[in-house]
Amino acid sequence: MQRLAFWLGTGLLLAGAAAAVAEVLTLVASGGASRVSLGGVWYALSANSLVGFQAAVERHLGELAGNVLVAFLALPAWLVLGLWGLALRLFGRGERRGFG
Repeated sequence: MQRLAFWLGTGLLLAGAAAAVAEVLTLVASGGASRVSLGGVWYALSANSLVGFQAAVERHLGELAGNVLVAFLALPAWLVLGLWGLALRLFGRGERRGFG
């Protein structure tokens, strides 16, 4: 389980780094403040699943949960992916072996 968490964390860190590079390139290309949000990435990958998930959350958990989801999806993708990746890598690294 720890090995899976480690490698999943590594993948999320790489995705977060790619999102950071995309945000910098978008910023340079547009000449203004532009953000690559988590929701924007999800929408680009699969718009139908994003809309369906948001509708399901609002239907089953209420409108307040839908608003929290929208706020979460507005966060920068590099931040969310990077934090989850770091947390999973730290969880998955297991016991430290070596000197001392």
